[in-house]
Amino acid sequence: MSDEAEAEPKAAKGKKPAKKGVRKTKKTKKAVVDPNSAKGKPWTFPKNSLEDAIRIPKEIEEKNAGNPMPVDDLVTAVGFRLVSDWRFQDLLRSADQYGLVERTGGTVSLTKLGQDVVAPSSPSQRSEALLSAFRSVKDFQAVEQFYGGKRIPEDEFFLNTLTREFSIPRDRVDTFAKIFVENLKFLRAFNPSNVTDTQSLPDEVIPGTTPPDKIPSSTPPREPRIREFLDTCFVMMPFGSWFDRYYQEIYTPAIKEAGFEPVRADELFTTGSVVEQIWEQIQKAKVLLADLSGKNANVFYELGLSHAAKKPVVFTSGLVDDVPFDLRHLRVIIYDIREPEWAPRLRKSISDYLRNAMKEPEKSIPHPFRFMEEAGQAPTRLGRRS
Repeated sequence: MSDEAEAEPKAAKGKKPAKKGVRKTKKTKKAVVDPNSAKGKPWTFPKNSLEDAIRIPKEIEEKNAGNPMPVDDLVTAVGFRLVSDWRFQDLLRSADQYGLVERTGGTVSLTKLGQDVVAPSSPSQRSEALLSAFRSVKDFQAVEQFYGGKRIPEDEFFLNTLTREFSIPRDRVDTFAKIFVENLKFLRAFNPSNVTDTQSLPDEVIPGTTPPDKIPSSTPPREPRIREFLDTCFVMMPFGSWFDRYYQEIYTPAIKEAGFEPVRADELFTTGSVVEQIWEQIQKAKVLLADLSGKNANVFYELGLSHAAKKPVVFTSGLVDDVPFDLRHLRVIIYDIREPEWAPRLRKSISDYLRNAMKEPEKSIPHPFRFMEEAGQAPTRLGRRS
């Protein structure tokens, strides 16, 4: 017998001959599904804060007089190019989850709640509408009721409670906590007595207090200020001494008379990157006010960020020489504290200039910055941005 004939039965010994054309495949183990993962499941809460989501109804109110707006027009009004842009879709979905808008076919319209937020008949109507919008999200409402106005615990315990008590998925709990706390801070600015306390949360969930080196010196006592307006005016000015009194007694009432909510850097400094916090407030602001007195380096740095963000800025200064030559063609208010009645005149001028800055933004933005574009966003002009 040949060697080939002997090899065949040995190779097949103890094994069934394989069928021709059939390939053996290895059995694969089934993937273990994490019960705490929400992959593939719809989000039950907004991915954007209430303050960010309000951009949608605000644009409908400002650009289309509150009438239903085609989504193709809305996307460019908000600052994006394509309706399919995931950022726009998330923002629109968030506005819908807060109950501010509703989408029908190719149009987006304001709800009654959205109207009360962007075009209220009184500050109290706005604050009540904002609270109702927050509570429109069942998860937010449930967590708020659970704590019943008491302080939210520290980070680890808060996150664990969200997962164990409210079934917030582990891979989404950080986002939930961030948005939830941002909303509470926003609501407390409008109605401090009717919102859960967030003071004791740590850095990762809510910032702490103003760093000691950022606290202005000789600051007069501050009365808690209840927010009235959605649009903000970010104020860039030196801290300490008389500047703090100017801010409280002249700048703040003047800005409110113009229909904006004043915000100054020392009111927001917390743990974390100072520059990031300032940049965030500059981006959110509708208009800005800069006191160039003394040629303060921090003010000029913030001013550069403001121009990069294509924001209209109104300038004040105690001396015309403190205003750089390249900026003197923009809106500048020169005041002299030696003149009688200088404070009331300055206050009125600030209010008038701020109103005019919104009517004619091109006169408050240096020419090179007016028509800059940002990647992935619609062309911005005259102070409008996403």
